[in-house]
Amino acid sequence: MSVQRLYRFIFVGIINTIFGTSVMFCLYNFLGCSYWISSAANYIFGSILSYILNKRFTFRHKGGVMASGVKFAVNIVVCYFIAYGAAKPAVAWLAVGASVNMRENIAMFTGMCIFTGLNYLGQRFFVFGGKIMDHKRLYEKWVNSPHLDDSDKKRLLKMSDEEIYEAFYKRLSFGTAGMRGIMGLGANRINKYTIRMAAKGLADLLGEGSKVAIAYDTRNNSKYFAQEAARVLAAANIKAFIFDRYSPVPLLSFAVRNMRCDGGIVITASHNMPVYNGFKVYDSTGCQLDSSLAHKISESVENMKDELDVAVADLEDCNISYIGQDVVDRFMDAVLQCRVQVDEKAMDALKIVYTPIHGSGRDYVLETLKRCGFGDVTLVCEQADYNGDFPTVKKPNPEEKAVFHIAEKIAMNIDADVIIGTDPDSDRVGVGIRHNEEIVYLSGNQIGVLFADFLGRMRPSKGKFLITSIVTGDMGPDVAESYGVSTIRTFTGFKDLAAEMNKLKDSEIFMAYEESYGYLLGTHIRDKDGISSSMLMCQMAAYWKQKGFTLIDVLNQLSGEYGYYIDDQSSFVFEGAKGAEKISAIMRFLRNKGESVFSDIEEVKEVLDYSKGAEGLAEANVLKYIFRDGSWLAVRPSGTEPKIKFYCCVKGNDRLKSADIHDKLKDKVKKLTDEI
Repeated sequence: MSVQRLYRFIFVGIINTIFGTSVMFCLYNFLGCSYWISSAANYIFGSILSYILNKRFTFRHKGGVMASGVKFAVNIVVCYFIAYGAAKPAVAWLAVGASVNMRENIAMFTGMCIFTGLNYLGQRFFVFGGKIMDHKRLYEKWVNSPHLDDSDKKRLLKMSDEEIYEAFYKRLSFGTAGMRGIMGLGANRINKYTIRMAAKGLADLLGEGSKVAIAYDTRNNSKYFAQEAARVLAAANIKAFIFDRYSPVPLLSFAVRNMRCDGGIVITASHNMPVYNGFKVYDSTGCQLDSSLAHKISESVENMKDELDVAVADLEDCNISYIGQDVVDRFMDAVLQCRVQVDEKAMDALKIVYTPIHGSGRDYVLETLKRCGFGDVTLVCEQADYNGDFPTVKKPNPEEKAVFHIAEKIAMNIDADVIIGTDPDSDRVGVGIRHNEEIVYLSGNQIGVLFADFLGRMRPSKGKFLITSIVTGDMGPDVAESYGVSTIRTFTGFKDLAAEMNKLKDSEIFMAYEESYGYLLGTHIRDKDGISSSMLMCQMAAYWKQKGFTLIDVLNQLSGEYGYYIDDQSSFVFEGAKGAEKISAIMRFLRNKGESVFSDIEEVKEVLDYSKGAEGLAEANVLKYIFRDGSWLAVRPSGTEPKIKFYCCVKGNDRLKSADIHDKLKDKVKKLTDEI
């Protein structure tokens, strides 16, 4: 591959020499430019073209333009002075009898040859070399490992340079929801080797004699990866309990608590596209592992002498057993404890359409609704089969109304009142409401507002605290406050919300939710629960239908009482190493100039930079701009996906003015992400 790069370098040299020379002669002969301007243009334009081609073609370097551009300029200058500085005295000494003109021509030719060699080495190892060497070393470590299957080794050897880079330029890391990535071979991919590494890291953290519950959703390879994790734990003398069926996240969180396990694992990538999978880790409280413990797992993996050398036991090992119906029954009982008192006739009269979007929530949601008293539930059969390809949708995300295209047709045909949909691991729920002969889809913030009002009305013992994230809209907390409930805000990701719950008594907890369609309306688990949320959503719709209102009517009434809130979230996906660099560039720009960017829309009162510990929270890569009228805009890179997210909450007493500010902020964000 080094020879191929040398050939590409020579080819680029020929191209930029022809290009630079052509520019020089055109400027001199056709435009009448001076000798110095024309010759300088030769080197300037030739060097620019050389940089672009060598960066993208010769070395296929994915780093930032600023850093590599400066290095490129330094390399050109240093190589020039070394080459031509050494060539002239060397030729003068070797060709002592030649004329001055002859010696200088020979020296220039010799200097050019030396320069070419030095320039190649400088670009190869200094300008574009760091990232190449890092990812190539990791790639070669995998290829040469005796613990890599022969078939996988053959697949690695067939990879192109681009594929190698994307698969090895970094290791998968733990984000707000564990380790998540595209399935495939490589350190930056989800595969049996990276799953084993993560499981070994967890085993090192917990120690011998511990107990771990393991669940998996309907994604491709989820069951296989769960078994691989169990084999690693068993080999480390840790008891591994695997569910005997597809199981949602809330069930795993419950099992960890109910079975008194020391930890838990769910193999899932939540609502991501079919090519993704992941490894979520839980502590003994059923809460996702906090950052400090996740970091210890990462350190354990990094300190492995051979990261592919992970001991595994047979699936028949005595340390591996299976979780059956008894735990499921206890979980269902706990979910039903979350319901409120609603008239049975009202629940029986509600028409519901439910889609599991090919995920693990199907049987659990249907059984919960049945036991709660709902008799008119229509299942979307086209999306009811367990299928990790999610063939009826592009992405199984209930935040996006596109996943409800089949459910909506059914709902309109049968005059249904409510559409509900859960994602593959059934920790999130999306909702559509029939209103004025059309289906209106609720945002995550709107659902949170409705729950805050409903539980405030219906639960006599409400609890003292609502727990939510710093990027969740303000209306839900404002509604909860009217019922005497205070709000605790923390970082995005339910592990942080659940960590705050663990600091409180169960009786003090009102509810926990975040704008990304995750809700916990009980204290039976410590993660989002799409199952109990589906039940309570239907109870709420039934309660208000009996009184002659839809949930859209209720939202309008609440807006008249509390003010007009417009909450929005915009996500921009930037794949691969180049995308990661763009996301970093956007954050750098906003950190330095963000206040001036948004001040022409509304006066910026305060900038909260959570990387510096704003509001007494730990450090995190989040920025939040607070405007004079109390509205705000926040931005953060996703911890689990290749995207950057912008959140805004605009509030005021004038609906049109709020809408205008919201639209301007959204346009500004779109323009900013396009231009950087």
